[in-house]
Amino acid sequence: MSFMDSSSFATLVAHHVAAVIIRSGTSMLRASQLTGIPRVTLIRRLRFPSTSPFDVHELEMLARAFHVDIKTLVSPDTTGEEASVQVTDTRLRGEGDHE
Repeated sequence: MSFMDSSSFATLVAHHVAAVIIRSGTSMLRASQLTGIPRVTLIRRLRFPSTSPFDVHELEMLARAFHVDIKTLVSPDTTGEEASVQVTDTRLRGEGDHE
């Protein structure tokens, strides 16, 4: 088993979270409403994971809201799908979200 530094791990987690949100077809505004995590915080966590990583409480809220096991958000094992998600995707920047 290889270990990764905290910045790489935070980036991996952000990619997993992004994949879950995109697969659900949910906007950043709706993801914020479902999780209770402020929209700007979600966007910041996804775009800048090495300097603003998700905390455990946020990961728990995301797992509950999107009905996934929290392990899927933090697992270093990936099928490749999550790793290929571009965190800069416009859906993850909140573009088109209207309050």
